[in-house]
Amino acid sequence: MGFLDKMKGKIKDAMQTEAPPPPPAAAHVHQELEPEEEVEAAGSDDEAFDLAGFDPLGDEEGFYNAVLHMESEGQFGGTDESRAEIMARYGIRDRMHWLTVKESCYGVLAQEYGGNEVGQREMNWRMGQMQRHQVEQQQKMAASGGFEPVEGVSLEAWAAINASIVSGASTEDLLKGNRIDQARWERVSAEWNARMARDTTFAVATVYGNAFQAASTGKFGEYAREAAAARAANRDLGLAPPMEYERYYEILQEQAYAAKQGKDPVAALKDCGLTIVDWTDLGNYFGYFFHRDAVRNWDHYQAIHERVEAKYAAKYSGVKTDLDIAF
Repeated sequence: MGFLDKMKGKIKDAMQTEAPPPPPAAAHVHQELEPEEEVEAAGSDDEAFDLAGFDPLGDEEGFYNAVLHMESEGQFGGTDESRAEIMARYGIRDRMHWLTVKESCYGVLAQEYGGNEVGQREMNWRMGQMQRHQVEQQQKMAASGGFEPVEGVSLEAWAAINASIVSGASTEDLLKGNRIDQARWERVSAEWNARMARDTTFAVATVYGNAFQAASTGKFGEYAREAAAARAANRDLGLAPPMEYERYYEILQEQAYAAKQGKDPVAALKDCGLTIVDWTDLGNYFGYFFHRDAVRNWDHYQAIHERVEAKYAAKYSGVKTDLDIAF
């Protein structure tokens, strides 16, 4: 696991403290050699430069797919069969040949786009792969009846009612308005929670999270919905951030230190001028915002993280938070 994966995990964990069951985390991002080093290596020795059957500028995604399969295993990685197919298709002789070809392809891309930009483009491609996989999981869940309403209450309706409850609406009034008595509501909630717990694909949690955000009436609801739409289309955000990323990270630190001191997280958010719904919506927006820009401008974000962390370490001297980020 690279430093960026650790960073995302830490931020995700902190953002979800008060959130409803969220969409799954973004895909693992493979960290390559520094692009400048790759360009030098690729250009310094003709024998060390070999693209094999790849056309990195003409079929960039084909190369990223090969890296994914050749360099990782597991649910979103490769298999012996997929690696053999890639080696045969592109004329890869063995592992050492692959390493030379991989560095050469990254070198070509880095010369065209710049090293950090290539890393961002690969991350964005992998996020798209994750999104397509998640859509497939949702389709399978629907086909198996996993989204069938519980006593007439759909997952989307259950999520919308929960969103209203979290926003401060009266549970009693909401249930009456939806013609649901308390006993039925408890059975419905128990069954949807059980389905979510059983679902190792996170299809139920994803649909629930999207429906929850769609029903948000918080002041940042528009931003959360834009993030959901951008994530589904694997595109850049169409709305500028509602605040500076540095301010968001400061609030993240406030939450981390409040939790470490055993303080009421709702009160800590209130001190920042936010509600639980506001924080959930901001987390969804900035989580995607960070993923779409983190590699491209990592030095910028690293400087922010270090500056803010030093500020809050001084502010809460003697309090050790778990939101430390190791590089």
